[in-house]
Amino acid sequence: MRAALAAALLAVSAGPAVAACSPQRPSHVGNTQGYSADYGDKCFVSIHPMNAMNLVYRDYTFFDTGLLMVFSSYGPGEDVATLTSAREYYLFPRLDAPRLEMDAAAGTVSVLASDGRRFRFDPATAQVAALDGDATVAPVVDPSVRGGFEITRYAGLLLDAGYRRGGQPSGRRNGDSTFRSPHGQFCTVKNHEVFEYTPDGEHRLKYDDAALKAWLATRCPALSVPY
Repeated sequence: MRAALAAALLAVSAGPAVAACSPQRPSHVGNTQGYSADYGDKCFVSIHPMNAMNLVYRDYTFFDTGLLMVFSSYGPGEDVATLTSAREYYLFPRLDAPRLEMDAAAGTVSVLASDGRRFRFDPATAQVAALDGDATVAPVVDPSVRGGFEITRYAGLLLDAGYRRGGQPSGRRNGDSTFRSPHGQFCTVKNHEVFEYTPDGEHRLKYDDAALKAWLATRCPALSVPY
């Protein structure tokens, strides 16, 4: 059931690919497993802890659509509505497919996200240790920490789509998402303003990077778009 939900989340993360995918077979450094693959028209990189016990873990998936999904599993069972969650960020501009870099000899793990900025992971925990900005990582995997990964400052344009138990927060058509600039400016919009939704429940971002910048100039004129 947990694998089925993960596949469903991949399916509704649709969006135009920005570059050809370069799949990499699963490998590990310390406690961290990483791999890259394609899923339909999407390319993604996955970071997962190898010592997850009793289906309690937090992992990270970077998509070529700009999405960074932080997926949490809270234990065994069939009730995915309460036993899983997703925390979502979109990173702009989308320049290339995400790239996984793992060096067992050096003991390093990092992902070059689709916007060209690097996320470094602690191989012992499979959690983000550094990025081009600031973030907090909760030491526990529990619903009370709402995903447990919060980007507090980022060098690029960020869309914070929020947190949701049992599904993607961006899947809520009437929910809110917030654009944040590197200068601390922000602008909150309704999801249906930036995502388009299909009758079968899939959704994708409406705009390419150039069109998004033009739209934000009107919708969020106080927001500095750094590209």
